[in-house]
Amino acid sequence: MAKHRAVNRLQNLTLLLLTLSALFLLSRLMLAGSGWTGLQDLLPAGAAGGRPNQTMDLGEVMPAFHLVVTGDSEYGRYTQLGAGGEDLQQILPLFQEALGSASVVGAAADKTLQEALASPSLYLDLTVELPSAVVAAWLGEGDSFGRNVRAMALAAEDEESAFLYLRSDDGSIFRYNTALPVSAVTEIADSVSPNGGSFAYESNFAPLAPYTVLVAQPPEIPQLQGDIPAGYTAYNLLTALDFNAHTNARYPESDGTEVVVESPRLLRLSPDGEVTYVCDGETTSTLYRVPCAGESPTAVEAVQAAGNLAAVLTESTAASPLYLRTLTPYENGYRITFGYQAEGVPVFFPSDAPGLAVNISGTAITSFVYRCRSYTAEEEMESMMPSEMAVAIASLSPGSGLSVGYVDNGTEVAARWLPR
Repeated sequence: MAKHRAVNRLQNLTLLLLTLSALFLLSRLMLAGSGWTGLQDLLPAGAAGGRPNQTMDLGEVMPAFHLVVTGDSEYGRYTQLGAGGEDLQQILPLFQEALGSASVVGAAADKTLQEALASPSLYLDLTVELPSAVVAAWLGEGDSFGRNVRAMALAAEDEESAFLYLRSDDGSIFRYNTALPVSAVTEIADSVSPNGGSFAYESNFAPLAPYTVLVAQPPEIPQLQGDIPAGYTAYNLLTALDFNAHTNARYPESDGTEVVVESPRLLRLSPDGEVTYVCDGETTSTLYRVPCAGESPTAVEAVQAAGNLAAVLTESTAASPLYLRTLTPYENGYRITFGYQAEGVPVFFPSDAPGLAVNISGTAITSFVYRCRSYTAEEEMESMMPSEMAVAIASLSPGSGLSVGYVDNGTEVAARWLPR
């Protein structure tokens, strides 16, 4: 019996010591972080953690496109704003094959393209201008074009092979021979029923940009609810962005913004969901490196690195996905912006601020600004102005286009016709 009592006392003493040790470590952890009120950060609502050094699929960040399908032009065209996913499953492989077999014929005039679009044809307005290398890589092909692309078209102009057209925002158009059979284009074009859509150059509204895609009826899109996701916490972001989540090198500003300093990096986390990162030196974190085969990254490598960061921010906070909006090269790097979209419809902020803006210098991401938002579609549909009225209003601004987008002012999200 005495032996059993001694064993029990030893076990109880061991448990007491372990409990005291755990309490001591927890208290040190809280002191190193943001106090006992920061305990909720240890229970993140979103999945923390990054995915550095992964080569991302560019399809994850490509936005929805505007689509025009023409069978017999005498009966009109089919147009759709914000086409993506299943809408393009049959069409994208044709563009892939055309890009892979294209041989340049030469520059083309607007009249040439417009005549081609009167034949059975497929037209994709990418809604953003991108280097052809990015477009080709997205479709799984190499780039031999060396130009910027805003829109692509496949036209069945003769009896054998389809022609490929690439159009840029500066108005330049190039025409290519391809090995794509004409039948591949006509089969899809003939299977789609016209819905009264058109190009602006066919309308009575000459001031509009000529290749603006017009629809006969306003698209049916749901009302949208926007908010800062529950996963937007300091712990989630610090962990995902390779910072010490329990660092003492942090302080609050008067407006509630938390500033974290890990030289040469600085991170600002605002209560309104805005995250700002700046690095003025080298960092060991692989998340901010831009893997590249040469001395400096290509446009494709830059987009993949920025897209990987976008995915890390999204996944760690349970925010809505981000989609590519602009890619601007400069002397030693790139500025790449992303935006949100819901149901294929882009979401815009006041002053056209992006959802994420990433600056790349050399082979590193040196800064970014992120606006963390989550969007939920509701059952009720938006009430949109009639298409003809929207076109008439947009034509008052010569050279503008027209599309549909949500506008998020921070308190409400509303769908509108936007002259873009």
